[in-house]
Amino acid sequence: MKHPIGTTQNGIAVYVDLVKSRAATHIAQQPHLLGLVKELIEQTTTTASELHIEQDMGRTIGYNVVVETSEKDTVVYARLVRDEVYTRFVKNGKPLTTQYLTIILQLDDENNYELHDTWIGRLNPPRPGSDNENAESKPYWENHAFVLEGQAVQLATATKECPY
Repeated sequence: MKHPIGTTQNGIAVYVDLVKSRAATHIAQQPHLLGLVKELIEQTTTTASELHIEQDMGRTIGYNVVVETSEKDTVVYARLVRDEVYTRFVKNGKPLTTQYLTIILQLDDENNYELHDTWIGRLNPPRPGSDNENAESKPYWENHAFVLEGQAVQLATATKECPY
């Protein structure tokens, strides 16, 4: 289901699939993301086929659920519901307020942008084991994790052993 969000400053339409996209999960949890995304794309001028944008919105917009971890933290790994990749979680972490919004856009066959993902917080490397894993993934995720509280995980997949 394509839901129109708005247009870039140079007139390219942007939409999101509110059923199948990764962005849909985050938008369902935080509906105000759509308004923030619209605000950001209206300031964006580009024709690149894929965009990864991290933007300081100039005000506090919410909480970043990815936090830096230390050896003192209790870390577990599990798969999120409807996800095949393991995610690193911290049990005792607290989300931090942030001014940053991240969006990932991809140009479709009709020269419109599809919002693939969006979240409140900084741009992170892809998770280890994901299709788009890169050289920064493992080093970054060795010292960062999602705050476990409020996450929909597959309980049977939870482990303290690093799966990657």
